[in-house]
This record gives sequence, structure tokens and C-alpha cells, in this order.
Amino acid sequence: MTDPPLVRVAATLAPGADVELILVQATGIAESGCEERSAPGGAPELVFWVPAPRAAAVADGLGRLGGVAGVASEDAGDGWRDALRAFHRPIRVAGRLMVRPPWVEPDPGLADVVIDPGMAFGTGQHATTRGCLELLCGVEPGALADIGCGSGVLAIAARRLGFEPVAAVDFDPLCVDATLANARANGVALTVARRDIATDPLPEADVVAANLTSGLLATLARRLAVRPPRTAVLSGLRPSEADAVAGEWAALGLRVRDRRDADDWTALLVAP
Repeated sequence: MTDPPLVRVAATLAPGADVELILVQATGIAESGCEERSAPGGAPELVFWVPAPRAAAVADGLGRLGGVAGVASEDAGDGWRDALRAFHRPIRVAGRLMVRPPWVEPDPGLADVVIDPGMAFGTGQHATTRGCLELLCGVEPGALADIGCGSGVLAIAARRLGFEPVAAVDFDPLCVDATLANARANGVALTVARRDIATDPLPEADVVAANLTSGLLATLARRLAVRPPRTAVLSGLRPSEADAVAGEWAALGLRVRDRRDADDWTALLVAP
């Protein structure tokens, strides 16, 4: 393997910081999967593994974000591959789906999604993504739109679960590129495009999957009011935000039919 070694870059957040907003901003800077954990003393901490040549720039970018109290970088040394493999483990969802890094063997009994954490904007590890995947496993397949696709893990999983056609959009061109690359690696056909949720035309679909901030989920509901989907899977919410976002979607005739709560995050399934 000729990949450059990785560096662990950890951003510790200040008391009262908007974790949700910083998570979105930080993931865009690091261009990497992220682990949300607690630093010594209990402060929220976002941990990234990034290639060594980019580590200084990533640390500098994270340090400039509002709400970040400090950034620490640590060279993993010769054990960086083992560290990466310990950091990114496969997840199994609802007895139907497995999301795994490429060094883990597939489970022949499960639909298979492979995400390379070296290029991912979400690897399925975070509670927001897991909640989406769990709810998606219970939805009748049809045409699906993944709004704010990140790495494309939701869109690729949807194809594996029988949804067709599947469209994926994101405002960040790097996320669009990552989704295209991951779709090719998984051998699935997706329509992928850069879109601004607030202003650009969005794909029409029977099912919408969106792992976004609460504000963007509310905006999305208003944008889809003319032709609402039959079902939407919504994630990226703190439990305290769920009722307000559910109210926006109730205006479309879609009410909460199921939900998942884990690690202080909430995912909702809304349908008639």
C-alpha cells in the first residue's frame, strides 16, 4: 500500500458551541469521515484521520471555526493503518444491510455498501447516518432522492435495497465527486448533481432521504410543498429540534410514523 500516512486531528469544542453546525463545517474542511466523542473533561470533540500532507491545513481550518476551543494533531506513526482500521468498523443495519470499509469482507447475507474512509464525507458510523439507514430499511422501494448526499452512502444503500431510480444532490462539489466515486466503486447507477437546497430545482421522488441540519430540513419541506414525496427519512436533528421539524413536514400531510434516537441525535420517518 502506497497511501500516505494519516494524522489524527482532534478539534475540541467550546462550552455551548453549536455542535451540529461545526460538524457540517468541519467535515467539509477535513474531507474525511468524522468521529464525534468526548475529550478528557467531557467537552465535545470531533476527530478526523487525514493524510499527513494535508494535516496542517486541516488543523488550521478547524482552528478558525467559531466554537472550536482548540485543535491537536497526533502522528499515528507506523501504526496508522491499524489506527484507521480500528477507527472505521463495519456497521450492520436492521439485518438487511452492511456498510463496510474496503478491508472488511462482505457478509453474503446482507446488502453490501463499501465506503473508503479516506475519501468519505460520512461512512455510516455517525448516529445520524445510522438512523437514516435503519428507517430506510423499512420503507417500500421506489424512486428516491438523497438530499445533501455527502459521501453517497444513503443513495448507494438505497440502490442496494431496491430503490430505483436514485438521485443524489449536494451543494459541495467535493461531496458530488465523492458520491460519484463511491457509486462507481460499488457498481451502482446514480444521478448525481450539485444543487443548492434553497434555490435550485430538486429531484422529484417517491421517497426523500435527507441528513441535514434542522434549518435545512425545514427549508426542504417548504421547497417540496408543491409535490411532496410519499415518504421522507429525515436526520441530523437533536431531540429538542424534532417537533419543530416534524411540524414543517406535517404541513405537507406527512406525519411522524417512526423515529430513531441514539447518541443525542434523532431521525424521523414521515409519511401520510
